[in-house]
Amino acid sequence: MRLKMWGGRSLFGYELKKLALSPVIVGFVALCIVFNTLIAIASYNPVDSDDETEAVDIFENFHTSEIAEAYIRKYGITDAYAENIRSKYDKLQPVVDEKSANGDALSTYFAKQTHYRHNFLFETLFMAIIAESCLLALFAALLSVTYEQMRGTEPIICSSTVGRRILMAKLCASLTAAAALTVVIIGVSLLVFFLRFDFSGVWKDNVSSMFNSAVNEYGKPFITWRSFTVAGYLWATIGISLGLAVCFCLLGYAVGVWGRSGYGAFIAAVSAVGVMFLAKPLLPIGSVFRGIWNLTPVWLWKNSGMWFTDGGADIVWANFEIAGLFASLAVLSVAAFMASKWFKRSELH
Repeated sequence: MRLKMWGGRSLFGYELKKLALSPVIVGFVALCIVFNTLIAIASYNPVDSDDETEAVDIFENFHTSEIAEAYIRKYGITDAYAENIRSKYDKLQPVVDEKSANGDALSTYFAKQTHYRHNFLFETLFMAIIAESCLLALFAALLSVTYEQMRGTEPIICSSTVGRRILMAKLCASLTAAAALTVVIIGVSLLVFFLRFDFSGVWKDNVSSMFNSAVNEYGKPFITWRSFTVAGYLWATIGISLGLAVCFCLLGYAVGVWGRSGYGAFIAAVSAVGVMFLAKPLLPIGSVFRGIWNLTPVWLWKNSGMWFTDGGADIVWANFEIAGLFASLAVLSVAAFMASKWFKRSELH
C-alpha cells in the first residue's frame, strides 16, 4: 500500500527528502570524501612494481596444517579450541591444492609492491569507507525515526490520517538513503584512488598471487576460500560493504524506535556498538563463542581486510563474512520488526 501525506505527497519521498537535504548528512558525506581523498593522495605510490620477478607456485606441496599448528603454539591454544582451528585448516587443504593446480600463485599482480598496494586498498581505504558508510547509515536511521519526537510533533503526526504507518516510510527512506550515500562514498573514493594507483593491468590477476600475503601477517600467503581475480575481489568487497551499511541502518532504526529520545537512542546505539567491540577479547581464542562474536557487524568491519580468506586464529569458520552478514541482517531485521510492533502498541507522551 502506498503511503501518502495529507497533502498527497508520497510519505517515502517526503522522508527521503528530509534525509537527503539534511545539513548533517550532507556535511558528513562531504567530510568522508575529503578524508578518503587525503588518504589516497598522501599515500606512498612507488612507480616501479618490478614485474620482471619470476613467479613460483607457493601452493605446491603446501600444508595448511602448518598454519594451524603455528597459531596453536603462538597463542597457547589447547583442547577443543585447538581442534576448532585444526578443523578449519583441514577444510582449507583441498582449496590450496586446487589453487596449486590452477596456478593461482603465478599471477604477478604488482610483484614486490603487491602487499602494500593490496593492503592499502582493501584494508586501509576500505576500512575507512566501511566505517563511514556504517556511521552514516546509523545516523540516517536515528535521525529519521526520532525527527518528530525531537521536535515535539510526534503526537500530531500519529493522530493524523497518516498515523503510525509513517514508520514504514521512515525505514524504507533510511535504507534507500544509506545505500545511495554508501554508493556515493565508495564511488568517489575509489575514483580518486584509481586515478592515483593504476590497476588497469592487474584486474585479471589472482589475489592469491605469491607476492601477496595475509593482512598483518607478512609471511603467510593470502589464501581465499575461492579463486578471486582482483576485479572479482573488489566487487565482492563492495557487496559486503553495502550489506554492512544496511545492518547499521537496521540497528539505528530499531534503537531509535525503542529509545524514542534522540539523545537516548544515540547513547543506546553507541553502547550496542561498544559492547560488540569490547566483549570479544574476553572470549578464548579458538572458541565457538569468539567465532560467533566475529560475525557481529562491528567485527566484520574490523576484519574487513581478511574477508573471503582463512582469516586468523580468531576465525573458526570458512566464509565468515558471508555468514556474519546474513546472520546480522536476520537478527537486526527481527529487531526492527519487533520495534515497529512495539511502537504501534505503545503510548506516546
